[in-house]
Amino acid sequence: MLTCTEDKLLNISNESTYHADNGQLLSGWQKFLDGDSEAFGQLVALYYAPLFQYGMKIHPDKDFVEDCIQEMATTLWTKRSNLSREVHVKSYFFKSLRHKMLRELQNHKTQQKRLGLWIQDYQPPFNAELSVESFIIDDDGERERKQQLHNCLQQLSHRQQEIIYLRYFQNLEHEQVAAIMKLTKEAAYNLLSMALKRLRNQWELLSGAVSGCIILLQGNYF
Repeated sequence: MLTCTEDKLLNISNESTYHADNGQLLSGWQKFLDGDSEAFGQLVALYYAPLFQYGMKIHPDKDFVEDCIQEMATTLWTKRSNLSREVHVKSYFFKSLRHKMLRELQNHKTQQKRLGLWIQDYQPPFNAELSVESFIIDDDGERERKQQLHNCLQQLSHRQQEIIYLRYFQNLEHEQVAAIMKLTKEAAYNLLSMALKRLRNQWELLSGAVSGCIILLQGNYF
């Protein structure tokens, strides 16, 4: 179980930064596997903000997302003796949170079906909303382009939105994105290619520009 101190670390504010040296992250991960609760608390605190942002895009219930992060961390701590010592820490956290949230949502769907409340299968939407902060800019042209990107993203499927978010806005590699979304590398490449093609087409329809959407994506405007 997590200690009281660790529980407080799980409630860290969005002021956390999560750009750290991969060697330091892996060292912290291995210390956690060896039972260092402080090292684990620091890792969770380091990634809390992006995990929360990602979770809110899967399901817009703040309390639900926070509970899933807490439970995910508790599960990792409990099962640390069975975890690999060589991981990409950020993508492993993202994969673990996604798995936890989808499992909880699936359990809820099953319970509701037993009560006869749900008729159709539930598929959690991925809400690729641009952040409010991205629109607080002085340049009207830039604001318009970001709004266009937002509108284009909304035309993509949930899975297409998610893979673009993970690849461009969380800067994860294809292999890491594939692991998070439980896809083969080939399937991840194909999904991303289709998403970008559709995004470009939508962008051209709205703005008449060909490459502007990719430039905006690389600017991390979520």
